[in-house]
Amino acid sequence: MTSWPPLLVLFVLTPLVGAVLTPAVSDASGRRSWEWALGTMLLTSAMAGALIMRVLDEGPFSYVVGGWVAPYGIELRFDEFSAFVAVVCLLGLLAVIFSRHYARDALAPGRIPYYYTLLLLNMTGMIGFIVTGDLFNLYVFMEILSLSAYALVAISGEKTAEMAAFKYLVMGAVSSLSILFGVGLLYALTGSLNMADVTGRLAGSAEAPLVLAFAALTLGFMVKSALFPLHIWLPDAHAIAPSPVSAVLSGLVVKVGILGMLRVYQIAYGSGAIDLSGLNLMLTWLGAISIVMGAFFAVFQDDIKMMLAYSTISNIGYIVMGLGLASPYSLIGASVHVFNHALIKATLFLGAGALIHQTGRRTLTGLAGVGRSMPLTTAAVSIGAISIVGIPPTAGFLCKWYIALGAMQAGEPLFAVALVFGALLIFVYYIRMVNAFYFRKPQEAGAPAVHEAPATMLVPVLILAALCLVMGVLGRLPLSFIEPAVTRLLAPLGGG
Repeated sequence: MTSWPPLLVLFVLTPLVGAVLTPAVSDASGRRSWEWALGTMLLTSAMAGALIMRVLDEGPFSYVVGGWVAPYGIELRFDEFSAFVAVVCLLGLLAVIFSRHYARDALAPGRIPYYYTLLLLNMTGMIGFIVTGDLFNLYVFMEILSLSAYALVAISGEKTAEMAAFKYLVMGAVSSLSILFGVGLLYALTGSLNMADVTGRLAGSAEAPLVLAFAALTLGFMVKSALFPLHIWLPDAHAIAPSPVSAVLSGLVVKVGILGMLRVYQIAYGSGAIDLSGLNLMLTWLGAISIVMGAFFAVFQDDIKMMLAYSTISNIGYIVMGLGLASPYSLIGASVHVFNHALIKATLFLGAGALIHQTGRRTLTGLAGVGRSMPLTTAAVSIGAISIVGIPPTAGFLCKWYIALGAMQAGEPLFAVALVFGALLIFVYYIRMVNAFYFRKPQEAGAPAVHEAPATMLVPVLILAALCLVMGVLGRLPLSFIEPAVTRLLAPLGGG
């Protein structure tokens, strides 16, 4: 293992220390806590950039904390899939910037320091989950992420928010118990928690308990990713949470389930100890059903954030279907969609948050004609909308194209049809949104004049909208990370 140290450790510790100290540095207005959170995320983002440059130059690397090697020590590992921290840090930074005015107007002053504390804890959990090489610490960081997410949903203190957070917590507890059971069973089978070590020790293990362990892990991560029909916690949580939190939940937090499944695949494929064909078939079908059902429910929503929430379920279906098809192209498409969907959905949720903040309305009916008074925000949201549909040359096109090619490569053209049908449904409900913005007249005559949101809210939305276009044009950029990782993942099977 390559020793490239303290930076990996500091990368995890920086947002954690920042979160702990936020209440101490805060003032009555909440401005200092915002500045502290902003500085913490800028420093964390700089570290992420240095780590990504390293993996680009030299490939995956790791660091053993304290010098204790596996199976006794704690390993931090950075590979191409870990490059998702770039998106984590970017969205975390933009969510903090967006929150300057939003949090001041949406939250009681006494809650603002704790809001930034929870945001930084959420970033800590996500970063730790991505870079840990240890199954138990994977679980620990997942819990940090989850607990902070439950609290962020309820941070406003409103009854509906508390109920949504409670539903989220109950489903999260089921997920956590399932994952902990799977981790415990793998430890009982191998005597190790280090992922690379577990992979090497699984060969020759009894198949029945091994199948049970992987089934428990998969179930838990399916709940975390809100895959249909385990999605019931997501619509309320994402729709009711403050908009910066909705962007983080949809763009990042649900990806924990996907990244967790990728780690499960790395162990299973690397060890060759279990045949995943049955699991892959189930995931492919559940993914296809999620694509259609999420889009179907979104079509009938008038609340803009509820529409976006159901859209998340549909797009998680694309990713899971790509994983289940398990062909090189489908895995590349699914992995790239993890990156690009985060950017697209953050664009949409932050844009919706700016519209709601400025108008006080959140339904398509209430937002009719808002494109005339908030042209920049609605243009950014429209770019996010065409990107999520998958229209070239936006970021959403490349992912879905690769997943469709992967379905053909796997000899399953039916699932390519499901992908296209889902995209058509997505097109229907986003056309409703664009139509409301630009082609319908406001229903309230004499309503107060509306103008663009403050710069700290508008600029993050415009940056993300620009990235939706840039990542479509520069599609090779995420592929340069993903293709080598997928090749290594499938190498034990003779794929790639």
